[in-house]
Amino acid sequence: MVTVLTKFPIKEEFSKEYATHLKDAVTKHEIEQQEGFVEMKLLAPQSIPHIAENNTFVIETIWRDMKSFMTYTQSEAFKKSHENMPPRDWFAGRPTVEVYETID
Repeated sequence: MVTVLTKFPIKEEFSKEYATHLKDAVTKHEIEQQEGFVEMKLLAPQSIPHIAENNTFVIETIWRDMKSFMTYTQSEAFKKSHENMPPRDWFAGRPTVEVYETID
C-alpha cells in the first residue's frame, strides 16, 4: 500500500474558506473510481498548547500500489482535481507532497 500526503499551508484568516473549498473540490474529481484507489481523508489543522501553531491542511490518499497512484496522476480525473484552485493569497507557503509505502 502507498499513502500520499498532500499538504497545504493556509493562512489562518482563510482556514474556513479553504475547508469549504476542499470539501467541494474533492466531491467533483472522481478519485473513488480510479483503479487502485483505497481511501481518502481530509485533515484540518489543529493546534494544542506548547506546540507550534499548525496551519497545514492535509489530503491523505491510500493506494493499492505505486503504479495505481502514478496512473492517477496522469489521468483526466487528476487534471480536474487541480482546476479551480483557491487564490494564491490564501496560502502561507507552497503545497508539498509526501509519498510513503507501508512496511510489511
